Amino acid sequence: MSDWRKKGAPEPIAALNRVPLRECGEPLVDIRKACPEVRVARKCIPFLRVTVAEMLNRAQQLLPPGYRLRVTTAYRTLEMQREHYEGYFNQLREKHPEWSYATLRRMTNRFFAPVDQKAPPGHCTGAAVDVQLLSPSGKPLDVTSPYTGWQAAPTWIEGLTPEAHRNRMILVEAMLAAGFSNCRDEFWHYSYGDAAWAVRVGAPYCIYGLIELPPEWQKRVRK
Repeated sequence: MSDWRKKGAPEPIAALNRVPLRECGEPLVDIRKACPEVRVARKCIPFLRVTVAEMLNRAQQLLPPGYRLRVTTAYRTLEMQREHYEGYFNQLREKHPEWSYATLRRMTNRFFAPVDQKAPPGHCTGAAVDVQLLSPSGKPLDVTSPYTGWQAAPTWIEGLTPEAHRNRMILVEAMLAAGFSNCRDEFWHYSYGDAAWAVRVGAPYCIYGLIELPPEWQKRVRK
């Protein structure tokens, strides 16, 4: 068995659904204001729970001088999550027509949380964030070579070039030291307080459930 599969805690859907929710009621905050040193992608909906935003600031502080975090995805509506899930499911079905429905679901679940389960997707709770590592010049650093696409996704994959491995570990170690948990199938995905976090770290319950955007942002993202 490849070494990366031994690292990180698995998070099967059944385990996520068993996690009790004790919603703490913490609001969302605009990370463009709450995290001024962190870059935010233009198409990102820039909201996270207050504590998650504070942890993001902490991760930024732990990076080498000049390096920056860039948030590519923070909050998602359920509809957005559904579109991502169905889009990837359909890609897999087209590429692997021999796969059963159960296999397609299982493989899609590796990268996109379903919306038809008891445990809500982390991005829909304000608990999860996808990040990049930027150089002092503002360019994304290589964290994937020689792999491309989804092949590069597993956090602890073997065979990275020395530069890519070094950069990836700078990102991973800063986020973990700040208190985040990492999805072992996605080096860019981190969360705190959602059901996936609880499963990864062995917490008895999660503290963030579904939450709606501020009214003015609901209008922006509504189709």
